Amino acid sequence: MDSKTPQRRRPSSVIQNGTVIREKKPKRSEVLAKKKAVEQSIKSARAEKDHLASFPEFRHFVNNGLSMCLKSGRGDTLSSPVKHYVQSLLKLNMEGPYGSEWLDEEKVKRREMVAPEAHYIFVHEDANSVGDETRMMLNAEEASTSCVEDSGPLVGFVHYRFVLEEDVPVLYVYELQIEPRVQGKGLGKFLMQLIELIAQKNCMGAVMLTVQKANLLALNFYLSKLRYIISTISPSKMGIEKSYEILCKTFNDEAKTILEVQLLSARTIRLILSDSLSLISQNTLIDSHLDHSGNILIFPFQTMENRGF
Repeated sequence: MDSKTPQRRRPSSVIQNGTVIREKKPKRSEVLAKKKAVEQSIKSARAEKDHLASFPEFRHFVNNGLSMCLKSGRGDTLSSPVKHYVQSLLKLNMEGPYGSEWLDEEKVKRREMVAPEAHYIFVHEDANSVGDETRMMLNAEEASTSCVEDSGPLVGFVHYRFVLEEDVPVLYVYELQIEPRVQGKGLGKFLMQLIELIAQKNCMGAVMLTVQKANLLALNFYLSKLRYIISTISPSKMGIEKSYEILCKTFNDEAKTILEVQLLSARTIRLILSDSLSLISQNTLIDSHLDHSGNILIFPFQTMENRGF
């Protein structure tokens, strides 16, 4: 996910009302300046120690019988009890969706969780609201390692990073894990709202995440409740069969074009444009343009009526 060497980009063409409009090719100096700005935004975001500091109203969550406090953390500063808690909750929530892949995936997640570029939002029960240990969904051994610092025990966490995806700076959510007993009460939505605010404040173009196809509850949560979409870089959009989908929510036009707009090959677009005259005669407009790799981006066909003419 490191920064890529600047590529020479082909000038884009936009087809509007049957007319090809050639866009001006950006100068190399402009491309390099933009690349430098993107790298600096990621560097600055990674250097921030407490992203919650900018959003004090998100330090507490009180709703549906829950009273929680949120704290920031870094992967390379996790205490042993917190590491054990993270591993235990990951296994509790994810062993089922991953199935036979879990043993290998668990090793990967253990390495990822302690990386210096790993940022965390930890969710603790407020100390004054902690009930009996029987309320914990984790087993006895795991419950004994629940982290009780200056607040109550942990009930969940978000692990996120600032990375580059397809030349777009994004906040990538590696994990959003909440204990089953506190799910369905608005906490997950609250955490994702915070994540989106952190992303926008740090000039990220999108929030992205990976979800196992077998995790139907998570897919419904992101796609239906939070309005994320399956990204163009997700395997299913590229004709590749995998056990997961890559989802995104973009915050600017450039990120939307790269991460959300459907890419079609030149051969496919030629077939579509072969019928363009008949489509235009039916008051249908075709919008398309080349991306930096020479692929043609196609926006959904829209009639004059749909556009509000």
